[in-house]
Amino acid sequence: MKTYLLQRLPERLKQEWRALAFFGAILIIMAGVFFEVMEEVFWEGDPFLAIDTTTFHGLQSLRTPALDNLMVAVTELGDTWVIVAITAAVAVWLVHQNLWRVLIYWLIAIGGGSLINSAIKLAMQRARPGDLNYDGVSVFSFPSGHSTTNAVLYGFLLIILAREVPFKWRIPIVIACVGLVGVIAISRLYLGAHWFSDVAGGLAFGSAWLALLGLFYMWRPAGKVDPVKLLIVVASALILAGGLNIAANHATDMTRYAVAPEPSS
Repeated sequence: MKTYLLQRLPERLKQEWRALAFFGAILIIMAGVFFEVMEEVFWEGDPFLAIDTTTFHGLQSLRTPALDNLMVAVTELGDTWVIVAITAAVAVWLVHQNLWRVLIYWLIAIGGGSLINSAIKLAMQRARPGDLNYDGVSVFSFPSGHSTTNAVLYGFLLIILAREVPFKWRIPIVIACVGLVGVIAISRLYLGAHWFSDVAGGLAFGSAWLALLGLFYMWRPAGKVDPVKLLIVVASALILAGGLNIAANHATDMTRYAVAPEPSS
């Protein structure tokens, strides 16, 4: 019966039904998580209020100078300028490869995710745990921009590579991308830049946005990508832009994050 039903489906759906079902499930689950967190944040209710303050105080109690140095460097790898540099490097490479449809998806994923994240920040206007001398929309805390944009960037990279990479290489690539996003998110909590619910909301929103785009991308593939060259472009841009960002801003950021402020709520 199952085989018969699959045979009756359109060719594209027959080929990609597992991926489409996966992304559909992720979209429903993560959108539900995001709206639940956002509702709790908006009404400042439990259980997230207790989780936020407990997590904040717990992590601040673990801070040491050496770990501060490491976590500031990690958070700098996820800064806006590094994201922009990686996005631009991949975009230029895609243009050179005449992969215009992939380019459109790439820019919509990262640019759209960033814009929606900023719009939500402006709508919610949630204060950060302390004054870290941010300006503009970055003054506001929910959802975490670092968590959202890095999840979208490296998550969409995985979507692009999904068909192109042999199965034996998928797991280490997934671990590397998820691990990088995870440590950047943790660094935001450790440095007192965000509440736990900010990071949870950012990761949930980023995952839902990725799943929505993944549905369209898998339904109608945008083009064949050379996975090795793409990974080289991303890794090179991360190392170069991340290294320059750390070299230029590490001392300033160490001062910014040196003393974790007591939360006002």
